[in-house]
Amino acid sequence: MLSLVIYGFCTLVASTWAEPWQGDFETEDLSQWHYLANPAGISVQSDCVYQGGYAAEITISGDEQFLWHGNAALNRSELNFKPADTREGTDVYFGWSYYLPKPLSSAKHELGYWESSDSWQQQVRFNIHGEALSFQSSRADEVYWRLPEGASAGVWHDLAMHIHFSSDPTQGHMTIWHDGEKISEQYLQTRVNDTDAMFTQIGILRAREDSTATILIDNARQATDVQTLLAAFDPDRPVTCD
Repeated sequence: MLSLVIYGFCTLVASTWAEPWQGDFETEDLSQWHYLANPAGISVQSDCVYQGGYAAEITISGDEQFLWHGNAALNRSELNFKPADTREGTDVYFGWSYYLPKPLSSAKHELGYWESSDSWQQQVRFNIHGEALSFQSSRADEVYWRLPEGASAGVWHDLAMHIHFSSDPTQGHMTIWHDGEKISEQYLQTRVNDTDAMFTQIGILRAREDSTATILIDNARQATDVQTLLAAFDPDRPVTCD
C-alpha cells in the first residue's frame, strides 16, 4: 500500500510540473518541434489532416539524401520533441496521430521511439511492418505486443502514452493507448541511465531499401493528465482522407 501511495504522489507532482505542448503544425511550418532529423523528407501540407488545417507529411526513399551521414542502416526523416523534464521519477503524458496513405513494406519501419540525450541510446520503440504495429524494448528481440492492423492504411490512428521515467525496471512504468483503447500497462525501464534526459523522435527510420514510404503526422501533444491526453483523439469518429 505504501508503494502505491508514493507512486500516486509522484504522478500528481509530475503532472503539476508538466508543460502542455502542441505539435499540430497549425503554425504552417515545423517550428513547434525541437529538431528535424534529416528534414529533406518533411513538409507541411493541408490535403489530409486529423485536426485543424495542417499536418506533416514525411516521405523517404532509398536515395542518398535520406541516408543519415551516408549510413544505409539509417534511412530516415524524423521530428524531434524534448519534454522539459524527464528526470528520474517524473511523468510525461504524450501522444500523436498518424496516417498511412498506403501500407508500408514488410520491412521494419520505426514510427517513434524514446532515446537518451548525450549517450544516444534508444530505450523503447514502436515499429510498423506493413500494416502491423508493435511495441518493444529497443534492446530486446521480442515485442511486448503486436496489433496486426494497428497501422492500417487510409484512416487516422493515434498512439498515446503515460510514461513514468526511471532507470529501474521495477519503478519505470508505461501505459499505452492505441486509438483510444488501452493496450498495455506495465513496469519496465524507461530511462537509459540516471543522468541523461530522454527525447522522442517520430517519423520513419529504417534500413535502406528502394521503396518509397510516406506517413502523415498530426495532433502531437504533451498533456498534463491522462484525460486531456486521450480527449485529443475521438475513436468513435474515424477520420479518412478520400
